[in-house]
This record gives sequence, structure tokens and C-alpha cells, in this order.
Amino acid sequence: MKSWDFTTVGSTMLSLTTDPGVPFLSSVGLRLDVAGAESNCAIALARLGKRASWHSKVASGTLGERVISGIRAHGVDVASVIRSDEGRTEQMWVEAGGGDNPTTISYDREGASVESLRIDEIDLRSLHDSQYFHATGITPALSEDSRNAVLDAVQLACKAGTKVSFDVNYRSKLWQPSRAQEVLSTIIPGIHILFIKETDLELLWFRQGNAETQMRRLQEEFGIPNIVLTQSREGASALLGDHFESHPAFRGEAVSPIGAGDALVAGVLYSLMEDEEELALKRGCAMAALARQSRGDYVVGGRQALDARIQGEKSCGVLR
Repeated sequence: MKSWDFTTVGSTMLSLTTDPGVPFLSSVGLRLDVAGAESNCAIALARLGKRASWHSKVASGTLGERVISGIRAHGVDVASVIRSDEGRTEQMWVEAGGGDNPTTISYDREGASVESLRIDEIDLRSLHDSQYFHATGITPALSEDSRNAVLDAVQLACKAGTKVSFDVNYRSKLWQPSRAQEVLSTIIPGIHILFIKETDLELLWFRQGNAETQMRRLQEEFGIPNIVLTQSREGASALLGDHFESHPAFRGEAVSPIGAGDALVAGVLYSLMEDEEELALKRGCAMAALARQSRGDYVVGGRQALDARIQGEKSCGVLR
């Protein structure tokens, strides 16, 4: 038996968020939390009862410790995180939308400690002793060192027989589409499962049209047996082996759009870990809905909240 269900490597920021509908110009208070695609997944899975570990490199000092403690508080193992005297703590400034006003995000990431992360600083024993290793397209976009670290980690995990999950998670503020396509095309061949937004598939690989057709093309081109395509308000589609299915997005007013994709990844992976592939897409869409209905970037409700959200969608009524 593996020591870990889920191991991930990535950057996490301090998140500073206004009250809903309150612009920075008139805000007198900010909500302080942590936010990172990889750690969001780790937190959600830990809350679902899975053994999760997060690996990274953070700046020494109070701000870096706040990032670590914010992740540890949800049951994620952070024992291998490196404290560095070089670099700084990344920050994300969020002007939370309200009414017809959209949520706007400003990133302050340049010079972050994680930019100097190298493969020899990652606990490879933990990575190999995990059922799943997860990475995203965000950390490779930060620097050449972090890009090489993620590429090496993915390849080593594949060789060790660890199931590799990868979320493309393209960020236009970090790199150009052509560069992202070039780098990610070297990372994803042969992984176990790929998560990609429909808009990213079109932007990076110029693929559009019938979802099943495009997913089967990706499956064949990169040798990826399982692919999940997220389709915004339409929900998501999955090609798990040879089985294709789609699931609509769960209904409900969105409090915040941030973190929904990470929650969907957690829901799908949780189901695969439980050998309940038939529930993977439904749980993924339910977890995404929970994220959209929360002010936080990650889902902390665990299995009880997940089951209640699915049951609530079926009944369309009030659960008492």
C-alpha cells in the first residue's frame, strides 16, 4: 500500500480579498487566505479523507509560514516544504465581484522563492510512494528552474509507476500560448489523466468542435488514457479509457469563480481513488459547484458536503 493517496508540487500565494462588491479603493478590510491550484486540490482531497502531501519552496519568515500553516491546517502534510532565504512570498489580490460586477484578480508573483525550485529539492521518495502525483501548468510558467522541476518530477513519477494527473490551467499573465503549448507538449505525453479547459484546448492546440472527437485526438496524440474537458457553464466531459460521457454543471448562484477547476479535479481524482469511476464526473461537477458557492479558493466540506450537494441537485429543494 502506498503511503500517500495524493502528492503534488506547486506554488501557493497569499490571497487578499475584499468583501463582495467592495472595490479596493473603498475597502477597509481584506480577507487573508492561501491560494494555489495544486494546494487547493490537496486541501480538498485531505478534507475528503485522503492522505495528501504538498511540496514546494517558500520564503523564510512570517508570510511564508502563513502559507504553510494555512495548508497544514486542513490536514495536508507539508513536512518536505523548503524554507528559502532567497525570493519572496507570492500574493494574489482579489477584488470580489458582486451583482453585475465581475471578480478581478491581480497577481504579484515575480521573484517568488518557488522560481528557484529544483528537482533535487523535491522529496522523490514521497512522490514515488503515492497513488497519484499531480501537477499543473501554472508552476512551469514561473521560471526555467520550476519548469524543469515539474517536467522531471512528472517523468520520474511515470517511470516509478505513479499515476500522474496534470491540469493544463493556462494563465495568460504568465506566458504566451505558443510557449505554453511547446512546454506542456513535452510534459503531458504518457500521463494517466489530463484536465484541460475547452478554451485552453482551442487556444493552445487550435482544437475546437465536437468534444469527444477532440478528446480522442488528444488521447491518441499524447498517449493519455484519461482526459477531462471542462466546459465552463456547460459542465464537463470525460474520456475515461474508451468510455465517453458528459455531465452538466450544477445549478446555483456563484459567490466566487475562483478555484472551481481545482475542485473539479479533486472530485474526479477522489472517485478514481475510490474505484468509483462511474461517479467521477458527477462528483467533479459537484465539487466545482461547492467551490463557486464559497468565498474561499478551496472546498473544505468533505464527503458530507459533497454528498449533500449531489442530493440537493436531485431534489432541487431544501435539505433539513
